[in-house]
Amino acid sequence: MIQHAQWRIGPAKAPGNPPLAHEMVCVACTDSSGPRREFEAACDWAFRHSGGHLSHTAYREVVHRYWRTAPVD
Repeated sequence: MIQHAQWRIGPAKAPGNPPLAHEMVCVACTDSSGPRREFEAACDWAFRHSGGHLSHTAYREVVHRYWRTAPVD
């Protein structure tokens, strides 16, 4: 059954949910830092990657953040 309702969305703050994480993805080859809790750690990976691949200088940031929806009361 489909029910029409108003919904809200907010951060999922439940025990066991992973914390916010940052990931840098190389635009040239799609290698990535993998999710890192600290933004600086993802940036450090990008610096090392660029150092080893001099033409790889563009990155896309992916933020891993968990959200939960719930009907509005």
